[in-house]
Amino acid sequence: MFSVKFKTTEELPEPSPRLIDQVIGQDEAVRIVLSAVKNKRNVILLGDPGVGKSMIVKAVGEILQDIVDFKPYYVIAKPNLKNMERPIVEVIDGEYKEEKIEIPKVDFKSPNTFYLILVMIAAILLSEYLLRFVPEKYLLAAISITSLIVLIFGFVIILSAIIGSSRSGMGNTYSPADLKPVVLYECKKMPLVRASAYNVTRLLGDVKHCPLGGRPPLGTPPHKRIILGAIHEAHRGILYVDEIKTMPLEVQDYILTALQDKKLPISGRNPNSSGATVETNPIPCDFILIMSGNMDDVYNLRAPLLDRIDYKIVLRNKMDNTLENRNKLLQFIVQEIKNNNLNHLTYEACCEVVRVAQHLAGSKDKLTLRLRLLANILKMANDLAMGKEIEEILGNFDGKDYKPLTGKGKVLIEAKHIREVFERGIYSMEKQVAINYIKNFKRYKLITPNDSPKIGVIYGLAVLGEGGIGDVTKIIVQILDSKNPATHLLNISGDIAKHSITLASALSKKLIANHKLPLPKKDIDLTNKEIYIQFSQSYSKIDGDSATAAVCLAILSALLEIPLKQDFAITGSLDLSGNVLAVGGINEKIEAAKRYGFKRVIIPESNMIDVIEGEGIEIIPVKTLDEIIPLVFEM
Repeated sequence: MFSVKFKTTEELPEPSPRLIDQVIGQDEAVRIVLSAVKNKRNVILLGDPGVGKSMIVKAVGEILQDIVDFKPYYVIAKPNLKNMERPIVEVIDGEYKEEKIEIPKVDFKSPNTFYLILVMIAAILLSEYLLRFVPEKYLLAAISITSLIVLIFGFVIILSAIIGSSRSGMGNTYSPADLKPVVLYECKKMPLVRASAYNVTRLLGDVKHCPLGGRPPLGTPPHKRIILGAIHEAHRGILYVDEIKTMPLEVQDYILTALQDKKLPISGRNPNSSGATVETNPIPCDFILIMSGNMDDVYNLRAPLLDRIDYKIVLRNKMDNTLENRNKLLQFIVQEIKNNNLNHLTYEACCEVVRVAQHLAGSKDKLTLRLRLLANILKMANDLAMGKEIEEILGNFDGKDYKPLTGKGKVLIEAKHIREVFERGIYSMEKQVAINYIKNFKRYKLITPNDSPKIGVIYGLAVLGEGGIGDVTKIIVQILDSKNPATHLLNISGDIAKHSITLASALSKKLIANHKLPLPKKDIDLTNKEIYIQFSQSYSKIDGDSATAAVCLAILSALLEIPLKQDFAITGSLDLSGNVLAVGGINEKIEAAKRYGFKRVIIPESNMIDVIEGEGIEIIPVKTLDEIIPLVFEM
């Protein structure tokens, strides 16, 4: 099984501390990403969940300093004295050193009260002197005018003194602290910045809200409320955007602009915030973009943005079942034990993990690379092992006296723990649903394996849910004479299944008309036959073409009135030439045939390489429909 011999994983060496050495089965993808980063190319990683997209990026980020030259820098924001709502953000090379910046302060001093009184007395004396030269008939008018001028003059002086005193008490509308630049970000090594596609504020930056309008002396000036986005923090580094399916279209436009211009301004994202009126100058953001998602997510990206991605990498979800790759799987087990503080596994448990990896890959000669799923199974098996130990401890209570355990070894994860987790399906929602469905409805299904031969009745095989569990489906065909010949499908919901059943009907009619079957020849007028095909008691969605062979045989049986044996279940697709083609979920289907008690199961010969366990039932591989007929018809 493995190239090393051991009793438990405790005997194996510890895994490498470097993440790049812990990536399993994605060597080609790692090599391409490293090359892309070194040459400043953008990358998108596509693949099933849990195959290692995020881990590859983290591993590359860990060794960035070894493969790319980097100059430290820091980002400052300072006020724009001409327009405070347009603060200035600058990127400065080197390491940040705080400097004392003296900002000139404008003093608003209130006039001296003594000088005000002297000015008023001088004005009164001057008025007295001038009034002596005014004729007596104009004296009253002159006194009134002079008094009014003195009054107005005094009012202006006093008002100026009050305003000056008030402004002097406030110090200044913008104090030196308000005008001092602030450091927004300091980058000493090449950054790897991770951001979620749906978090617009984190990705693009924002301007904080100030309830006082952002106007000193009470409010906070705009340049102190700027929040850098991930695209700015990733300047001269890597921006990793995960889950691209959730990326809004407007965000894609911003990222496209940043990739084109290598800079992007920041403005307030909330229209009801005081930050909405603030916008910075375009801030440098020259980064390498790495995005990741599932295969279908790529269709949510705008074409111009997708064109900017240089490398589009599809990660593998399976690897060959070789000694080298089994050793890699063993390495993964040791890594998970250390990273998640799990108990050690026995040799047999490690072999069971390999068997589970085969089942998850759907083939004997493949191993799954959905390692997050395998990691969950290991964690749950660890919990089962610990639960067993807890039961033993509780069993040592005698009344109120506790007797400590003696002579007990360490807790080990055994093969039975791995097997129980896998068979119970607690690692997968789909499998749990399928198991509950079969558990609840199996007793109601009219399936009688190994019964006497019947006309038009056959048992097909299906898989419930993605990565679910196999089930047996009873297929019944009835033929009626009718003036309107047609084929009717009952309990069929999937489009692929409908097309495949239609193909089976056409193929069976063709074979009967050409008399090319190894069956008794019988002249049948097919122009007046109405065919009814029922998938009996099928309460879940049926789709796929794996029932084509079964339906074709049932139609032949009904048309020729030859009974079919009932001791077998069958799966396989057909083409118009009668060749039996491979189908998916073959191991789940074989297990279903075993579970229901059938003696035989007929599968495509091309699926034999996928069969993991064949004990407990006779497995018959076939290539063509002609090979099946002598096996299934009672003649």
